[in-house]
Amino acid sequence: MKKNMNRNVIIALLVAGLVVTLMGCGHETERLLERAEAYLPAEPDSAEMCLNGIEEPARLGDEPRALYGLLRTYTNNRQGKEVKSDSLIRDSYEYYHDASHAGQTSDKELMRHYAQSCYYMALYYSSCDSTKQCEDMLHQASKYSEKCEDWHTCYVAYTLLGDATRWSNSEYATQQGMKALDIYHKINDDINNEVLILGKIAGCTPQPDSALKYYMEAYELSKQHNLQKLQNQMCMGMAGTYLYMGEYEKALDYAKRGIVTADSIVLVTSLETLAYCYSACDSLDKAKEILNSIQCDSNDYINKYLILRDLSDIAFRQHNYDSLYIYADSAYECMEDRFFHVQGVKDEYYQANLAKELEKEKLLHEQEMSHWIWGTIILLILLVAAFTIYNVWKNKQRLVAEHQREMQHQKELLHQRSMKIAVLQKHLMEKLEYSYQLLSDSDEAQVTDEVWAETERLLNDTDGNFVQRLRRQHKEFREEDIQLCMLVRMKMPNHVVSKIYHIGVDAVKKRKLSLKKNGFKVTDPTIPLEDVIDQL
Repeated sequence: MKKNMNRNVIIALLVAGLVVTLMGCGHETERLLERAEAYLPAEPDSAEMCLNGIEEPARLGDEPRALYGLLRTYTNNRQGKEVKSDSLIRDSYEYYHDASHAGQTSDKELMRHYAQSCYYMALYYSSCDSTKQCEDMLHQASKYSEKCEDWHTCYVAYTLLGDATRWSNSEYATQQGMKALDIYHKINDDINNEVLILGKIAGCTPQPDSALKYYMEAYELSKQHNLQKLQNQMCMGMAGTYLYMGEYEKALDYAKRGIVTADSIVLVTSLETLAYCYSACDSLDKAKEILNSIQCDSNDYINKYLILRDLSDIAFRQHNYDSLYIYADSAYECMEDRFFHVQGVKDEYYQANLAKELEKEKLLHEQEMSHWIWGTIILLILLVAAFTIYNVWKNKQRLVAEHQREMQHQKELLHQRSMKIAVLQKHLMEKLEYSYQLLSDSDEAQVTDEVWAETERLLNDTDGNFVQRLRRQHKEFREEDIQLCMLVRMKMPNHVVSKIYHIGVDAVKKRKLSLKKNGFKVTDPTIPLEDVIDQL
């Protein structure tokens, strides 16, 4: 019975442990997502470490998976990686679009996530040259980030919106850039962004003098804070503006400054600008030398085409028609290669989307199965828990009943034992009185060996072989010790024992104390000899 009860308790504990473990996993994922979001935008590397701690993000629930996709895209962007794929951010955007009712929600946290997902969808559309979709997403991002006071997302959205519309509406683009700058000054969270905003305003401004003013302000800020990449951008922006104004020497001067701070990412475009400035200054051989020195990636068709186009222009100006035809044919082939490359990328994209949809359907099926399985497990857990509780209660009731029966049985045994001991006491007293009558008044009455032997036999018969057990456990006891134990077992009072041994009552007490300490090795003064012997 006890084994069954213990088994049920163990099963209940194991089930409870399983439930707690599953809940703990969910809480750990939530904690990692919260920490990652807290690190952004200032510490993207720390945010990445938190996100890397989440195992199998594709198997997360809808809400945590949407937040994971948003934070992963946010982190990658803050680390300088372009949003060239929508595999993560689109799911996040669709979830927050539906959850926020397209931004019509009073939950500011949900609206903030929706605004951010719109912004990163805009970055994706920008990388695909999908201008209309990019502008629509940026309008949504700026609108809802302003409503929920997410000022960082708000000003970067306005900045990108200005950059996206600068060719179609330069005045509107400038207004968006100024809005971005005003909002930035509310928080001043990243000097890089201030420089970028100034550069975007300069790039949108149709008046060259105003553009140069903003470029110069951005350039001075980037120099002050040693932002070399941004120094390069501002220098190249000023070089382009001076080229537009026809001041070719100044354009060449700023292009040379920009080359000094160009990193490997912008080196190709910086060298192209420098070569164009040399070409504008009629230094055709120098321009040709720079263009021929540029090494592009095999898939960088745009820059290869621009280089070949500029080399064609130089060959035409130098009346080198043979080279002109070669460069022109190479430029045409380059554009053909780009066309076929784009087609291949599109095919890969569609194949990837198809695979993604199939994977999504598979995940949905697995989630449905998982929900069914977990529902069944939880139901089984509840049934096992209910069954276990019922068994524990039933066993407890049974134990209580058995305990009561055992107590009643013990009481009966104790009563029987008391009756037997009373009979023994009476028998021994009769023997003592008989011994006193046989002896003269001058002789000392003593219990004979026959009386002790008969008493021992009766005590063994009526008290579960008490004397035999005593002799077996304490072989070192003298016969006097055995007899004293028999008298104590029969509840003989001290005054009767004193008559049997012809000693005083105090002497009887001392003899009992000595037997308890030396014989039974019990030193606790609160435990009488009677209790020690009753335990035998």
